[in-house]
Amino acid sequence: MGELILCNQSLAARPYFLEAASLNVYSLEELSYYIENNLWMLDQDFMCEELCDWLEQELELADAAGKLRNMIENRGTLSEFVLCLLRQSGYCSGESLQNIASVLKEMDYKSEFECAKLRADRFLANKKYRNAAVEYRKLLSMDENNPLLVGNVWHNLGTAYAALFLFEEAAECYRQAYRCNENTKSRNARLCALRCMGDEKGFLNAAVEYGLLTEEIMELDYNISMAGKEEIERFACEMDELASIGDAEKIRELVEHWTAVYRKSG
Repeated sequence: MGELILCNQSLAARPYFLEAASLNVYSLEELSYYIENNLWMLDQDFMCEELCDWLEQELELADAAGKLRNMIENRGTLSEFVLCLLRQSGYCSGESLQNIASVLKEMDYKSEFECAKLRADRFLANKKYRNAAVEYRKLLSMDENNPLLVGNVWHNLGTAYAALFLFEEAAECYRQAYRCNENTKSRNARLCALRCMGDEKGFLNAAVEYGLLTEEIMELDYNISMAGKEEIERFACEMDELASIGDAEKIRELVEHWTAVYRKSG
């Protein structure tokens, strides 16, 4: 799982498969580590008989399995279920348990759509753009009647695509967003995406469609051209400096760094 985890309890001969992460876990400590680091991926499906059976049969934790089954039968909350499980392992500190409880209780009384959006927003905030895009697409397939909320989902999906340099897809998402939420941020983001993909005709047509004045178009065009300029210039300056001294190793490290940053976005 990327880190060494000390397991004080028994290991399962048969792992428990976490479908949301396509991951096998062999111990309660591994499961606790997953929960602590992937809270926003948990939903009501996590509260299932299969998990209780695994705890009882593979880890011989019949008492814990019984408590969790009772919570499922009595329609307990996700936060209660997860905290009961974590307390059994003793893996998390008291402070960590408090933080986990706070996050999960926030989700307990929200709709399925709202919880799913929280997860997607978390991916976006952590620059996991591909994961965010997948989650936002799922949200858009759900039945939600709040046009403002739907528009914001379209906007955030566009932001995820833009971060992946998929500007054509981003522009369409922002168009859909503005149609729903009428937020100037979505409107301007669409124009920015069109500009970034080099679609000057599309940029001007959209600007006219939105009724922007010539002065507004010029100001927006200038702001777009300046966006990210400082970072690009810094990268170019570093490359020029390394090239001037012939430091091929440092150049390779710099390119690998930026490549890693992009790959991490997935």
